[in-house]
Amino acid sequence: MTEESRHSRPELQWVSMPKVISIKADDLHVWRLSLNLTAGANDDLWSLLSADEQDRAERFLRVQDQEKFVQVRGSLRKLLGQYVGKAGADLQFDYGDYGKPHLKKSCNPLDLKFNVSHSHELALIAVTQAIAVGIDVEQVNTKVDFQGISHRFFAAEEHQVLLQQPFERQCSVFFQLWTRKEACIKAMGGSIAQALDQVDVSQGLEQPRIIVNLMEKENMQELYVHNLPIGENYAGSVATTRAFSNLYTWQW
Repeated sequence: MTEESRHSRPELQWVSMPKVISIKADDLHVWRLSLNLTAGANDDLWSLLSADEQDRAERFLRVQDQEKFVQVRGSLRKLLGQYVGKAGADLQFDYGDYGKPHLKKSCNPLDLKFNVSHSHELALIAVTQAIAVGIDVEQVNTKVDFQGISHRFFAAEEHQVLLQQPFERQCSVFFQLWTRKEACIKAMGGSIAQALDQVDVSQGLEQPRIIVNLMEKENMQELYVHNLPIGENYAGSVATTRAFSNLYTWQW
């Protein structure tokens, strides 16, 4: 299968997978997690967390938020541990300027890059080998003032593309644009609050993959953005700083 035929498939399939497979240099692995937010549902993952992660979890006031953090971070540790052949509890993280985590070199022999996003009862984890990656998932909320947010924060071209859509599609298109932008900015390691209007992701709304040009420190950076069909009432996108040949989508 050629790269173009692989990326023109009408629908990605989320295949249930109980463990990871080896990752290659031109692979992008995306894992979808259905979150269980009931009290005590993720006790088995608690022991994988570091002391500071446990402390962070305990600071959440709502049980659902605590369970979400424990499940997402614990599952991330299990997944990454399987990739590098280490116990999830033994992994150590550093953090970028805007809080994006990455594995310390001492426990990352494969030079894995990863990113995590969650919304409501769904989470996505993207994993590559040496390719910077960003991912975002959002629950589509029809009560959001999407036209007002777009007018205030989006690039002018994006706002016009949104308004040109039939009204019944505008909300879903808004969240598609938002997740594309968030994924791009996270791939670059930045903060979406500082770059909402600096990246135009409105081209090719019906295309599964697009290439976005983003100015980064006076240099043009190409980003490869893929729409992720992840379920009704959700929008999702993943972006990488280099092209990849194989996209695998799994249900954890």
